[in-house]
Amino acid sequence: MRRILICLAAIAVTVPGQAQQPATGTAPLPTFDAASIKPPDPKGIGAIDLRFYPNRFVATTVTLSQLIEQAYGLQAREIIGGPDWVRVERFDVTATTGADVGSDQMKLMLQSLLADRFQLQIVREMQTGTIYRLTARNVRSLNPPAKADDRSIVSIIRNDGNGFLSYEYRGRNATMEQLATTLGGQLRAPVIDETKVSGNYDFRISWTYDEAFGGLQPDPNIPTIFSALERDLGLKLVADKGPVPVHVIRRVSKPSAN
Repeated sequence: MRRILICLAAIAVTVPGQAQQPATGTAPLPTFDAASIKPPDPKGIGAIDLRFYPNRFVATTVTLSQLIEQAYGLQAREIIGGPDWVRVERFDVTATTGADVGSDQMKLMLQSLLADRFQLQIVREMQTGTIYRLTARNVRSLNPPAKADDRSIVSIIRNDGNGFLSYEYRGRNATMEQLATTLGGQLRAPVIDETKVSGNYDFRISWTYDEAFGGLQPDPNIPTIFSALERDLGLKLVADKGPVPVHVIRRVSKPSAN
């Protein structure tokens, strides 16, 4: 059975109220000492990789949209506007610092790099759109963490060994807020935790899509995420309308030469 494990960030990143270069009169963003942005090597393996090291940032075969996600702590659904190439054309990026810095500081440096080399201007706005409320009905199968000092995380496991496609969310020492954040990424809409269930838990949710994905049919024995939440944990997703934060690309250009 082929299984792919994807680990999601345990804590959502706080996004500035206006994601763009600082206004006149405020301190400028920190910058990298040196940076290179170029097309991927056509002889490379084409794998997408993006990493923050103590003294450098390295990204291979990534789009500008993916760079924006990392720089501002956003999900893809939160970025709108801009030309098509922002989400299609790929780049290799290497940027270095003169000394070791924390990841938060390096993300500010990445914001500065995008503004300088891509002439990126991006602003935060609120729109009315679909949101979901995660509510608790008859909560069950939320187990105390097997290891209370484990990293708090919700992981996604893909299962397709039987010829059908399904997934599993595995919570390890995780909160309902983290589950809501994970669901928001899947549903491409904000999910608000209204369960009033506090604390950290281990749990599993088996689910699949309601149509074929990636050339594979959904497992007929596995429910969609809406039914799976009720079946496995006694939780319910309720659709609603509400304010949805988006980040609008106001200006962008192909990257300047190194």
